[in-house]
Amino acid sequence: MSLQGGRGMIVDARRDLLARWDRVTDVWDDANARAFEKRYIEPVDRHVRQAAEAMEKLAAVLDRARRECE
Repeated sequence: MSLQGGRGMIVDARRDLLARWDRVTDVWDDANARAFEKRYIEPVDRHVRQAAEAMEKLAAVLDRARRECE
């Protein structure tokens, strides 16, 4: 699997997680839900976004290295 392929997979998984969480909060909307979101959902979201950005930058560096080696 390529770096871009892996990035796409985690971006899709993040989107799925946030969509499912949105549906959950339709029926679970109390202090515990907000605490769960703050403790688990927000950090996962932040880390996945950071990882996707890093993977995109790394893919650009690798592409450049490939071109320079040709």
